[in-house]
Amino acid sequence: MAEIILIRHGQASFGADNYDRLSTLGRQQSILLGQHLKDHGQTFDRLICGTMVRHTETADGILQGLGQAVPIESTALLNEYRFQGLLGQLKAQYPARWVDTGDARRDYYHNMKLALTYWMQGAIQRDGKDSWRSFRQRVREGFNFACGQGARRTLLVSSGGPIAVILASVLGLDDKRLRNLTLQVKNTSTSRLLYSRSDSEPAIRTLPSAGTPPDTPPGTPPDVSPDRFTLDGFNDVGHLLSVEQPHNVTFA
Repeated sequence: MAEIILIRHGQASFGADNYDRLSTLGRQQSILLGQHLKDHGQTFDRLICGTMVRHTETADGILQGLGQAVPIESTALLNEYRFQGLLGQLKAQYPARWVDTGDARRDYYHNMKLALTYWMQGAIQRDGKDSWRSFRQRVREGFNFACGQGARRTLLVSSGGPIAVILASVLGLDDKRLRNLTLQVKNTSTSRLLYSRSDSEPAIRTLPSAGTPPDTPPGTPPDVSPDRFTLDGFNDVGHLLSVEQPHNVTFA
């Protein structure tokens, strides 16, 4: 069996002009995770991440704490959706549904949940580049890349959206549950998957081309063999749980 650990990036700069950078706490979270893995005697063959700044900074912090020379492989296939694009279209197209109470974080999660719902349903066509379908497609391709190369233990650093797509594909979850997963993945949390490697088939199937009938009946999404993957942990932030620093656990 091989193992792949899905890691969401550290806390980014919520509310700043450039969200795509880790906050001071986000950098600390990343180093703490690396130290936690080191303390438990874990070693890795590969570290794969998206190309966003928050992904690469998180990967750097993990390696700093881990103390291992694992080369970083970056791919844009694992980048997050453009949440600003989705929120902008929600506000422009459905102003009556837009919420602005003055509580920035609460308003963000309310509006983001609705924007994701509309995107999944096609009421919002694209996030600026990706449709919901093309986003899922590229993430699946990125996950297949991460599961290849014969590695025994792999770290994958990305964002809540791609992690939710991967888990939903493996577990056979519908879009509503996928959406809820997206908004619940904590910063630098780990979700572990055990899987049997195969040289003859991808880890998860890519989607059929738009307009092409699926090769499985509607309502039956066997994206993977049911015996191929085992979820061995979800959204674990044990490395952040400290009485001295009770505010280490974050969602942005």
